[in-house]
Amino acid sequence: MARFLLVLKPLRPMAAPQLIEALSPLLEAIKAEVDHRTPAHLSALVRAGQDPLRMQLFADVQAKSDGPVLELALMSRESMGKGAPHTRQAFEQLLELAQRLPQMELGFRSDRDGAFPD
Repeated sequence: MARFLLVLKPLRPMAAPQLIEALSPLLEAIKAEVDHRTPAHLSALVRAGQDPLRMQLFADVQAKSDGPVLELALMSRESMGKGAPHTRQAFEQLLELAQRLPQMELGFRSDRDGAFPD
């Protein structure tokens, strides 16, 4: 099972619903179909272009000592043993779009920063 993670930190203090709402441009760009949303959580179905592979995107607001962060996880049934090329490509697109969100900065990405921090 493929799983890629990234953490976005708000540049200014934001409440959980604002953090989730800040993802709207990203969700539109990847044509994500939101299937569940709360003030601090979101899950959506993502399709990789013409590929039949279905991916799930989860967004969760997590409390940290220096303020809340937004954790995004992109998962699929694709094998990580083979490098999960389709999921990795979708993650790279997600990462590029996330870095364009004006009110957020990238704090962590699992493909570069190693194991997910505690």
